[in-house]
Amino acid sequence: DHDLHEPTLAELPDGRLIMVSRREGDMCWSEDGGESWSPPEGTGWGLFDPHLLQLPNGVLALFAGSYHGGGIRVLLSPDGGLTWHGPDSGAEEPYGYSVDRSVYGYCHPMLLEDGTVYLVYLHTGGHRTDDARTESLFGLRLRVHDDAGGIDILPAPGSPAAMGLDGADAEAGDGGDPELGDRM
Repeated sequence: DHDLHEPTLAELPDGRLIMVSRREGDMCWSEDGGESWSPPEGTGWGLFDPHLLQLPNGVLALFAGSYHGGGIRVLLSPDGGLTWHGPDSGAEEPYGYSVDRSVYGYCHPMLLEDGTVYLVYLHTGGHRTDDARTESLFGLRLRVHDDAGGIDILPAPGSPAAMGLDGADAEAGDGGDPELGDRM
């Protein structure tokens, strides 16, 4: 029995479609534009809010929240979802690469022109009414390795780090104002 909730779809380079859904990361494929689908295959990943993104380097990325260990994670597939890369070191990191282990929330990845990914994500704090007091919105930029062997967290465009400021300069200064020219 498969519960297919919060599905995400991606078109693969060969024209097939892949779908992954919440809760256990069940996957299906379609070879006819979505008219019919393969039976779901369970993964047991324990994820929520999945988002697939086909990258220009051929890697398929699956961003999601994790029920196992929390946080936002990404799994990477070099072959259209047949195999997935990411650490599997037990209870602390049951699947994928950690993007931000400090949050419980939902995310949305966007492909940037340079082939990197900008990820916007929400930290809800949980499901209780009091958790809304700590709700926050974050964004970060990352690069997926061409071999699907990992990710690099990068400075976001326009951020103090992207402009060459270290933490002390950013805190003492202007908040990354592009009008300041040479100082940045």
